[in-house]
Amino acid sequence: MARDQFIPLYDLALILEEYLNCSNILDCCPNGVQVEGSRVIKKAATAVSANLMTLELAVKEGVDALIVHHGIFWKGDEFPIKGTLKEKIKLLLDHGISLLAYHLPLDLHREIGNNWRVAIELGWENLLPFHQYNGQLIGVVGRFPSILMSTFMAELEAYYSHPAAHALGGKKEISSAALVSGGGYKLLKEAVSAGVDCFITGNYDEPAWGLAHEEKINFLALGHSATERVGPKALASYIEVSLGVPCKFLDLPNPF
Repeated sequence: MARDQFIPLYDLALILEEYLNCSNILDCCPNGVQVEGSRVIKKAATAVSANLMTLELAVKEGVDALIVHHGIFWKGDEFPIKGTLKEKIKLLLDHGISLLAYHLPLDLHREIGNNWRVAIELGWENLLPFHQYNGQLIGVVGRFPSILMSTFMAELEAYYSHPAAHALGGKKEISSAALVSGGGYKLLKEAVSAGVDCFITGNYDEPAWGLAHEEKINFLALGHSATERVGPKALASYIEVSLGVPCKFLDLPNPF
């Protein structure tokens, strides 16, 4: 839909809720508007996380809305608005910036999500959902022509612009992989059960090394932040192209 370079905040929220199928997703945080700032959005930005550095950059960019994957409210959080949380909210309100967040919706979306979009852009075939979280199938598994594991890893490092922590316990030539962005390293056994040659995620911990070698599977961790830039980047393009509102991705360096 074409617009004259602006959109009311709650129209934007409704469009994104429908596009990302939020009403059908059980999440561990509120998706949609988390802080109401400006109610007329003339310029927007997306980012991975609503940390203070990102909010400060949003202020410098002069945006009316910031849309993130990791917002500032999570189930189980304490209620008092104090400390850094107070500082974040004050910064948003002082500068009239509305904050919207979409967590699982930006992981599992079949067009712009952190997992399926990667598989599509890398040319994987026979795509199927992988791993159920809170009743939602968030990852993806796919096949591709046989390729050297070393070449496959280099291609992923180039795609994500991030080095891979790796445990290469499996085949030297592979033709299948499963992907769950972010903090999915504990799903390594599930990938083994799925019979794939390689499991890709964002972060890692010590047990992954031994498990990958014991179960004879290849494991790659390309950074929690790096693997979850995909959805917010694609969402920025969707907002600008489909809604006619200027929108850019705020790409702050984060090695983790």
